[in-house]
Amino acid sequence: MTKILPSRRSFTKIILCLLLTFLFNTGNVFSDTSKFEGEVLKYNIGFWFFKNVGTATFKCEKKDDGLVITIDACTEGFLDKIIHRHHIYRTTMMIDNITNRLKPVNSYVKKVKREKERIMITDYDYENNICNYKTWRQGVVHKEGSLKLEPEGCDDIVSVTYNLRNEIYGDVKEGASFNITTVYKDEFPNFSANVRSAEDSDELAKWKGIIPGIKYVVDVALDPEALDSKEGKLVVLLTEDLTPVGYVAKDVIGFGDLYGVLEDDVN
Repeated sequence: MTKILPSRRSFTKIILCLLLTFLFNTGNVFSDTSKFEGEVLKYNIGFWFFKNVGTATFKCEKKDDGLVITIDACTEGFLDKIIHRHHIYRTTMMIDNITNRLKPVNSYVKKVKREKERIMITDYDYENNICNYKTWRQGVVHKEGSLKLEPEGCDDIVSVTYNLRNEIYGDVKEGASFNITTVYKDEFPNFSANVRSAEDSDELAKWKGIIPGIKYVVDVALDPEALDSKEGKLVVLLTEDLTPVGYVAKDVIGFGDLYGVLEDDVN
């Protein structure tokens, strides 16, 4: 029997989709980081005919010579009454004056599932090339450890989004292809992304009426387990100016195709 309500991990997978969607709002932005101060992007989350089961809001604030990004995601409506999820991701980043790359200094993740609370804090030590992390469950330390940082694997999932926006990994355009490595606890998860034109794309026909201005499509390939899907496929929808207006996570177990749509874009 097909499940209608999300499994215990599904809300985390939804937020991962939105994080990856946000990767592809690109442009050469860090010549003037002040232009992103106060930026707010809000996404509505839905599946099947349920259009508003949650929201995720991205907020960027300038701090000294770096940026602080806060992502606040939560269930809403009938789904919130049943399962209640509230996730907060906050990463403080510094700017490398030589490469213009944003490097995470500290990250904070808080996940609430009904009455259960989990927190993880990660500190990055670039002098010794390690990151130290600690996790809590219900206010009690659960796990801690450290991981040696590699030159190609020091971004967390938040900092990597802004480095892609700054085209640190290369130009984002039709035909572009990326393989990106991130760091999370004691792992280095990676994914690939390929950019193509949305013109004459039959698969996007139904979205063109709902989400106007779709110009490009980014096909992201992940470990299927990361999305609880059959093949780990995520489709990101972009306008001509490369604003991420939505995504479709393909064949998510218990959902079918799961989607997110940009509601507000405020600078």
